[in-house]
Amino acid sequence: MTSNLISSETYQYLYEKFGNDIQIFPLQDEASTRRYFLLESKTKKFVICLDNQVNEDFILLSDFFLDQNIRVPKVLERNDNLNLLILSWEGQKDLSSLDQDTYQKQIPDVLNLLLKIQKLNPPVLVKNRKFDTEKLMSEILLTESKFEIFKNLYNISTDISIEVHAFLEECAGYLSKHEVNVFTHRDFHSRNLLLNDEGSMTLIDFQDARMGVPQYDLASILYDAYYPLPRDFRIQMLAYFQKHSIGGTVKFKETFYLQSLQRSFKALGTYFRMVVDEKKDKFKPSILSCLDQLEEIVQLGMFSDALYIFVRSLRNELQKHPDFKIKIK
Repeated sequence: MTSNLISSETYQYLYEKFGNDIQIFPLQDEASTRRYFLLESKTKKFVICLDNQVNEDFILLSDFFLDQNIRVPKVLERNDNLNLLILSWEGQKDLSSLDQDTYQKQIPDVLNLLLKIQKLNPPVLVKNRKFDTEKLMSEILLTESKFEIFKNLYNISTDISIEVHAFLEECAGYLSKHEVNVFTHRDFHSRNLLLNDEGSMTLIDFQDARMGVPQYDLASILYDAYYPLPRDFRIQMLAYFQKHSIGGTVKFKETFYLQSLQRSFKALGTYFRMVVDEKKDKFKPSILSCLDQLEEIVQLGMFSDALYIFVRSLRNELQKHPDFKIKIK
């Protein structure tokens, strides 16, 4: 099986390297420009990554993580002419494929991995990038712009009020000035943790790592719209992480809910973009899931009433919308 997403030049290169008996299968695409393929020969499997250009940050951070005994895909070969990387095969299933009970049993190991990452001395590449006000606000503004397109496309009446924008702006300002910053993966959720053939986890999609508050990646996994967790279990895991975190004594819960608000609002924008720009309806359920989580975050964080009204109004409107009643796998 082959894919028409791969150029003839790339096919020729792979055939010459691995032989004409190889098979190439597209792997699940995510919310990025990168495309991944399983290359399978008679004896081995590899992953082919194609992008607009070879990602130097991915290569550097892959080597860094492997040196720290953190399992990530190993870069086996690069081809800059084809914008191609050949990576080690780390399995096709991720944590989101697990049933609820098995997934929850896995979460403590996920948090321990996150704690280990946050205690690393980051390479210069990561130290020079930070979740400052400009970066945090760019994510908020992207969501607001994609929401306007989404709103017009589906005839949505709910608006993002001036009060909502002002509160999110204050949130970004607070987070950017937080005194504790650590190595932050930036997209630490269930679909970026593969279940490898040895039965352990492999971390992927780390090329955009930067410095941020310890709660950024924690919010990503505990408020993962791909795999929502029960509230009681989430609170239990929050307490576990706080006990072992570098920043566990510095306004931990206040910062957690503010970061969860910013991170989930940013994720909402990603799902809007995938639906309106990429025409991928499979992200529609994630919009509703994300709104459910945002409502909880606003309530537990005791945030602005304007935020609650926006989230509740949009969710109620979408739940009645004919284009959002079908559950898409």
